[in-house]
Amino acid sequence: MSYSAFRYAMGRKIPGILFDRFGRHLGSRLLFRRNKYGILLLLNPVSCVRYFEFDFAAKAVTNRHVDCLDVSSPRLFSLWLVSNRPSVRIHMINPDQVDLEATQQIIDEMGIPRILIKNIPVEGLPVQQSKFDLVYSISVVEHIAGEYDDAYAVRRMWDLLKPGGTLILTFPVDRSFRKEYRDSKYYGMQGETRSGGGYFFQRFYDMSAIRERLLAPIGHPRFVSQFFGEREPGLFAAYEKRWLREGLGVTVNDPREIADNYAEYPSWEDMPGVGVCGLKAEKPLS
Repeated sequence: MSYSAFRYAMGRKIPGILFDRFGRHLGSRLLFRRNKYGILLLLNPVSCVRYFEFDFAAKAVTNRHVDCLDVSSPRLFSLWLVSNRPSVRIHMINPDQVDLEATQQIIDEMGIPRILIKNIPVEGLPVQQSKFDLVYSISVVEHIAGEYDDAYAVRRMWDLLKPGGTLILTFPVDRSFRKEYRDSKYYGMQGETRSGGGYFFQRFYDMSAIRERLLAPIGHPRFVSQFFGEREPGLFAAYEKRWLREGLGVTVNDPREIADNYAEYPSWEDMPGVGVCGLKAEKPLS
């Protein structure tokens, strides 16, 4: 099923398919070495809308981006980046120790160079200004809550950029801003709860929330945004229910899911329902 979905998506030329190919190749190499992470990469290398998010981020990277900071992004992007950009050096931070240990194991197993990982949240970074050419955080800011929220995290990332540096964010969007709560701490990190029960999981942004929570804290810089989402309202919610119920039995078909049910949109206003936004902002030189 997994390979059939990959071939189908190849024919439909979905965004980010090169990450699927890279993940499967890496997974097969890890599986040959009897590494337990190989099978998941081989069967489900890219999750759902990550196809677009990885593709957006990759297109924003240029040859002038050498010193990079990865703020808790899905590990496949950084693994791809150092494998395809010989000059890139990546500092990867993540407060999730278990996830970080898995990344380190893959790096060590495959001898992947130029990635330094640290088990710290974004607020734990040393207060150093103008350090990185590129800071990227893929599908992360929507999950940050508590004393240090999404606005704080974006300000912190912006401060760490050199003048002329690039910030790349991706995050979920919907027709109106809302918060999603779940019955358990999905990442073991979120501290916010609601009065009726449930733990904070993530935010879905609208354009007002993007401006107020993500752009206003860094002075409303010039930015480029792209949008990708469901073709009809309700498709993502139905997919998410199947995924939470059946797990890998659903996600092996992610390439086909993306090809059939998702599309790129020129603006947030054009989107019919749930999707993701890719946002790129350049820090002024002065």
